[in-house]
Amino acid sequence: MSHYPVYPACLSQGEFTVVAFALDMLTGCRIEPGTLLCLRQPLRSAAAAVLGECALALFDAPLSADQWSLRRHQKPAPGFVLHLPRHKAGEMMEGDRLEFEFLLLGSTAQSIGDFVSIIRQLGTQGLARGEGCFEIAEIRMLGPSGDWQRLGSAALQGADMTPRLIRLDHWLDDHWLPQVPVLIEFLTPLRLVTAGRVLRRPRFDQLFPFLLRRVTSMLHAYCAFEPVDDPAPLLKVARNCHSGWSNIDWLDWRETDRQEMVGGLLGTLRVDGPELDAILWVLLLSTLFGAGKGAAYGAGHCHLQAAE
Repeated sequence: MSHYPVYPACLSQGEFTVVAFALDMLTGCRIEPGTLLCLRQPLRSAAAAVLGECALALFDAPLSADQWSLRRHQKPAPGFVLHLPRHKAGEMMEGDRLEFEFLLLGSTAQSIGDFVSIIRQLGTQGLARGEGCFEIAEIRMLGPSGDWQRLGSAALQGADMTPRLIRLDHWLDDHWLPQVPVLIEFLTPLRLVTAGRVLRRPRFDQLFPFLLRRVTSMLHAYCAFEPVDDPAPLLKVARNCHSGWSNIDWLDWRETDRQEMVGGLLGTLRVDGPELDAILWVLLLSTLFGAGKGAAYGAGHCHLQAAE
């Protein structure tokens, strides 16, 4: 395992920002384990109310005009990722505080003011079925050195905001793990579907292609570069790794119109391998972008650390 970070040089061209919202509840709301994972439609509704047709650019990125990129990446996901508090559940009462973060990648970072407007509108509509109205009590932005800056009252009202941009290569340098094995802990449910089949306990060589596709697609769509020309060597490294799950659980977070439950895996995957440093950058960026179905809205969020 290399003590020095190993990643594509083009990652120096990528940037992101993280904005944290503290919300004070104005009306009560029952937060079930999956309530906050179902904010896709409420967020889209709030965005349409304040941005009109411009909201489409945030939630439905246009397809690439390049046919090679279209075949490789298909339809791009939104350029934001909702980071939710772990296992938040219970009765939220008037005056209680709820906190979550948005990561805005690349070109999406310049829309930070729009996201403040969206969250403010969501507060008038409520988190779920008209319940759980709130007001924004505080906004903070993460800085390149890991410090949080609290924004003034003008930001709460939607004044022009300048994102504090963090370079991806600098972030990797600061978070690099110098030893193996590593532990990938999924804090919110991971839902992977391949050929119509849900992977309920994927091996690492099954999981890694999803992580790699998510990372490279996000970077291509919002940072305008392709970090991996040939994925085959990275996939080979993943196949040569050893892995095992622990502390596993399964969380159903919503029900479909056909009354089928949609859920995902919670747990920790221990991964070891002789060339793990070659793919460690993918694992680390996966902690920013999430993985699997619903990753933009908080599902498949993970944490990476060295195993003891």
